Amino acid sequence: MKNTIFFIAFSFFLLASCDTKPKHTAVAEEEIPECKIMIVLGDDRSGSSQSIQKLNKEDYTSIINVINENGSGYFTSTILGNPAPNSKEIFRLKVSPLKQYESILTSDNPTLTEQAKQKKHTEKIKAKNAKIKKKNASRLNKFLSSTLQNSILGYTPYKGKDITNIDLAFDHINKLLKEPNVEDYDKVVVVLFTDGVNEPVKSGKITKIKNMLQLTDNAELFLVGWKDTSVFEGIEFSQFEGKEGFFSYMEDFECF
Repeated sequence: MKNTIFFIAFSFFLLASCDTKPKHTAVAEEEIPECKIMIVLGDDRSGSSQSIQKLNKEDYTSIINVINENGSGYFTSTILGNPAPNSKEIFRLKVSPLKQYESILTSDNPTLTEQAKQKKHTEKIKAKNAKIKKKNASRLNKFLSSTLQNSILGYTPYKGKDITNIDLAFDHINKLLKEPNVEDYDKVVVVLFTDGVNEPVKSGKITKIKNMLQLTDNAELFLVGWKDTSVFEGIEFSQFEGKEGFFSYMEDFECF
């Protein structure tokens, strides 16, 4: 009798062990972040904004990497100052999303043939992602070596008139935020690197900012070096004295 009870108990143990076996799934080669981010950067390159440190190539790379490390999206930048007519529009850099790894197995105990198909499918995704990464890297290198170097870091005020037209920059940002699908982004980050002193007509002649930022519901506003924040009344924002504080904060960036 004891042997019979032991046999039954042991049988139940084996069945329970079988039920708790891990399911067969596709083994991902890497974790693919899925956050869709747009970064909108207002960069003051005017001579009057000496109270804050100017952004350099490494700073731009760090900001763009926030998108790369968390998923995909767009990096955009507009100059605050007096850009030439062909530099007034927003500069853009696209970061394409990587493909997600997926299981095509239909059985908890796949055959060797099914496992081979899964492996082949995973390798295809890996190859596609390698191409996407290469294309993203190519776009980034082109942006940093050409657009950034020539049009942003190499900025000179149009016809030598060193003014700061913040209203113009706000107008471009507002138009960008009204483009289709902007509200589909998981997060829109608007960063303004400027003291916020508006001199649209003549250097030294400060004028009240007339345009208001029209942020989307998924947008967060960061001010770096901005002095008088009254223009943002009714808008939530985070404020930093200089770029060190902002970049330190962004090291712990979380999309969700």
